[in-house]
Amino acid sequence: MKIGFISFDHLRGWNGITRLIDRIAAEMAERGHSVSIVALEASADSKKKIPVSKLDYPHELITLNLNDRQGQTEAAGKIAASGLDVCAASIGSARLLQLPCLFKASGIPFIHGEPADPRVFNFARWQPYEHYGVLFAADAFTVLLEEYLPFYPKALQSRAHVIGNPAPKPAPVDFAARRKKKTRTIISAGRFNENDKRFSFLIRAFALLHKEFPEWRLKLAGSGTYREFYGILAEQLGIRRFLDFTGAVDDVGSLYEDSDIFCLPSFIAEGLPMVYLEASAYALPLAGYKSCVASAALIDSKTGALAEENTPESLANALRSLMVLPPEEREQTGINAHEKLQKLYGNSIVFDEWEALFAETVEKVKNIGSTALERSLKMNGIGKEWVDLNLTPDSSVWTKKVLSSAAAEISARENSMSATENSDTEAENVRLRCEIAKLTRDYRNLQENYASLAEQFKMLGQKRKK
Repeated sequence: MKIGFISFDHLRGWNGITRLIDRIAAEMAERGHSVSIVALEASADSKKKIPVSKLDYPHELITLNLNDRQGQTEAAGKIAASGLDVCAASIGSARLLQLPCLFKASGIPFIHGEPADPRVFNFARWQPYEHYGVLFAADAFTVLLEEYLPFYPKALQSRAHVIGNPAPKPAPVDFAARRKKKTRTIISAGRFNENDKRFSFLIRAFALLHKEFPEWRLKLAGSGTYREFYGILAEQLGIRRFLDFTGAVDDVGSLYEDSDIFCLPSFIAEGLPMVYLEASAYALPLAGYKSCVASAALIDSKTGALAEENTPESLANALRSLMVLPPEEREQTGINAHEKLQKLYGNSIVFDEWEALFAETVEKVKNIGSTALERSLKMNGIGKEWVDLNLTPDSSVWTKKVLSSAAAEISARENSMSATENSDTEAENVRLRCEIAKLTRDYRNLQENYASLAEQFKMLGQKRKK
């Protein structure tokens, strides 16, 4: 097969999604498939580009400029002329909304890989009806955990396939050296974005434990706008000398090797965190909040500890249960975590699932005679607006008519008895309900952000007085 992988970041930098696409593409090339990387320009004057030589497997690089109408038209032409048998993408930004327009004249089956808990991006980056409308136009989509399926409309669940992220190979760990260490370390890694990662809760939890476990340190690997705030918070809590900031690092393997527990304090903003998979490769026991679907799915009493409530005190209790263990028992907990995640997400398992999905999707479209996108164009109320108006992704009709009509169709399929006869009215109701929910969520976020900023301001004032 000739397989395409759409990436938003291959021309500007490496992140978790980029590395994931790169690993799957490399494996498909190794298995004898022809591979194309379809790279979306981040901006018209994108300066930070990854040379083709960075990708060390045979591939074709197709670059698309989606920043203006001419670029979008040329991009659709490139897709149509690519000769791809199937194309997959994993995009967590509003660029997702442009994909149906790119594929509408190609006849190429399209698979979308959902990169996170579906609740994370709804409202924050797109409206639910936009999100589900795009998935309705995809031939298949993947979710990272089975636990995410209930968050999708029932009409879409038949197109969903559960495929996790590939776990890295086991790392060589010197357990004898780890046992003999005099200093113990809790490590966490990720973007310093408090709204998503909640590192302040981990810092506060560690402060509650510090006097009880004076030989332990906390290490945070990452960077972001909250770096200064976290340092000030640690100072105010009296633990700054016991908190290490490593900055952003490309390879955190050496940090994991020298640590004893891995903790990810996110409440919800995760998909299937690569940091859990990477940390488990170094046989580290795992800790996190039960409210995070991914944490609850991966962590149990044999592989780590879960905080029952979204508080620093609850997280401290979970960490304490691992810190009090003798080194040998903590080591076995980490080994259990590694064995569990390898059994679920070992490389060959995940790659086999992707290869099977590619083949199944191509065969399904061949048997039906059209892609899901082509069939959606023929739906009443969609085809005329989409085709005759030559829509671009930034068109108001694109968001308010085309995708809302798709949402209305989903609603009708879910409950045909209560569906209204006027799909336009139903579509507008969907849109308005989404707008109201978005305003409600935005109001709550503003309240949370105000409280966080007020605390930062107070701490900065106290620091200046000193």
